[in-house]
Amino acid sequence: MSFYKMLSIIGVSSLLVIGGCSQKEDPPDNNEATGIQDEQDGSTINTGDGYGFTDFDLTIKKDGKKIEVDYEDVKPDDAEYVNEFQEVDKKGNEAIDSMHPMFLEVLLDSDTTQEQAIDKILQWYGLDDYDEFDLDVIFTDDQTLTIDEKK
Repeated sequence: MSFYKMLSIIGVSSLLVIGGCSQKEDPPDNNEATGIQDEQDGSTINTGDGYGFTDFDLTIKKDGKKIEVDYEDVKPDDAEYVNEFQEVDKKGNEAIDSMHPMFLEVLLDSDTTQEQAIDKILQWYGLDDYDEFDLDVIFTDDQTLTIDEKK
């Protein structure tokens, strides 16, 4: 009888130890904390809505050099950022990392005028003028901003 009692005590103790060791707290859902949703649908800071737009295509040319920013929320891996003034050429997440501070600082929205957009963007890049300025933005409210200026 004591053998069965000892065996049952060892069995119950083993179950308690194993059960206690396997009870780990679930890691926090950082995707939810930062507002990431299905990237195919867009609508987060990482995919568009957080910036106020879903598509941002910019080309500035001056003195034979150019800046290109190409961002679409449904294809973040296709993002491209080229700044020949600073010898930068990035794609994908690296491009988005480079675009992110500009998007947050410039803060274009559907009420931004063409002049305001040009001024804000030129100021961000430290340019006082341009030879060509081409900007196409589709905002989350389906409004658009299109600028095609050549000097």
